Amino acid sequence: MGRYTVLYDGGCPMCRRTVRVLRRLDWLHRLTFVDATDADVRARVAPGLTEAEVLVEMYVVSETGARAGGYAGYLWIARVVPLMWPMALLGPLPGVWHLGDAIYRQVAANRVRRGRCTDEVCAPVAPSSRAAR
Repeated sequence: MGRYTVLYDGGCPMCRRTVRVLRRLDWLHRLTFVDATDADVRARVAPGLTEAEVLVEMYVVSETGARAGGYAGYLWIARVVPLMWPMALLGPLPGVWHLGDAIYRQVAANRVRRGRCTDEVCAPVAPSSRAAR
């Protein structure tokens, strides 16, 4: 089993919460997590991957430099995290793949990232502060 680097959006409370859960599940220490919004780190770990791409979906990078984004990335993670092995087995099946990918894209597209963020909540930017920009 290999090791993976997971590039996530460090400005997203939901993404940070997901990383905390994955860290707890990863008792074999197969995953390394990096904030993909840091351009220097992103260039070192996944050359050519843009900030725009990592703001759309999470990416998982193998030791060889191969990478998978979104739902496919979660399936890579599932291969090395024991409690997620059932997902690694069932996730690639055609019906499960389409459903899992659709759910991933829906959640990623509707996550809140703007405004003042904490790990619990993202408050929208106040209308008066938008006008000042």
